[in-house]
Amino acid sequence: MIHKLINIYQTNGAGAVTTSISIEKALIISMCFTLVISAAMALTYRLSHSELTYNRKFSITLVMLACISTVLLTLVQTNPLFSLGVLGSLSICRIRMNTKDPRDLGFVFWALSIGIASAEGAYFAGTFCAVIIALLLILSSKASGISCSEILVVRGERSELMAVRNLLNTMRGATVQSENIFEDSFELVYEINMKKKYQNSVMAKLNNMQGIKGVNLLAPETQAL
Repeated sequence: MIHKLINIYQTNGAGAVTTSISIEKALIISMCFTLVISAAMALTYRLSHSELTYNRKFSITLVMLACISTVLLTLVQTNPLFSLGVLGSLSICRIRMNTKDPRDLGFVFWALSIGIASAEGAYFAGTFCAVIIALLLILSSKASGISCSEILVVRGERSELMAVRNLLNTMRGATVQSENIFEDSFELVYEINMKKKYQNSVMAKLNNMQGIKGVNLLAPETQAL
């Protein structure tokens, strides 16, 4: 059986030295690198999102994209005819995905870049890029205190309407979205953008009021899992 070979060029003091390894061994090395870096990417995705905005299925999809792109590019490198077929198939494929967080599109391109760097053997570039992006995302998320826009829904007896209004209107980062006032009850919908500790404080004050029947905090960008 004839094994396909991949040429790797290494430079030493005497000049360029050419070595060859089998396609199977090269694919194993690339996949191991992809799994390690994509696992770090998935961990970064988890740390840079709150519990309400984290999407576990999307995190798994990112790892899949990195692995698939590694395999495709490895095959393309060894077969020019196959590369033409891949380009032709991609030209008729249409990928549609509604990104609920602007950062999600960046994570998709990050996953693809991991596969490209792994298939090309650019391990230093892939690792260096992963470290820089991970630090940037995690530090920016921690600096903002995981502050995100969420929807606060308060239901209760109409006698408590003014008290709830006064409390929420004095809170920085709370904006009224709708008010439904009935004969004996009410429903207020506010968009709040504040740190977690302030959110918990507001919800505790509302729950301690007499006549409040329900306090719900919703994330409109969250997909139910």
